[in-house]
Amino acid sequence: MSPVRLAPQAVGASGAHAPGAHPVLDIGEDVGALVVYLPEDTPSGELEACPEGRPADHFHTGVHLRDLGEEMVFTAVFPEVSHGSYQVLDDGGIPVAVVHVTGGHVAELDLRRP
Repeated sequence: MSPVRLAPQAVGASGAHAPGAHPVLDIGEDVGALVVYLPEDTPSGELEACPEGRPADHFHTGVHLRDLGEEMVFTAVFPEVSHGSYQVLDDGGIPVAVVHVTGGHVAELDLRRP
């Protein structure tokens, strides 16, 4: 399966890599990806997740402002996530949502609206 590319991140985004860089998703078989849309940047500039019920196994990714065509949105991309259910955590480690990731697919979670 060929890599999936998302819209480039905006120039000057917090913690930005190279302006215009595209995240590459390494998905297929039992590995998917997770994209989370946020109402604002997080205090740490990162977003954490963990397998549901296993908070000690948390992992994180950066939050970047991305141009989604119609609007600029703070977005966290977890490019390689094993098949399963995951809790998305706030900066205090408190679960704010649960999302299911399926191998070979991109799961999306929109936290911008209640």
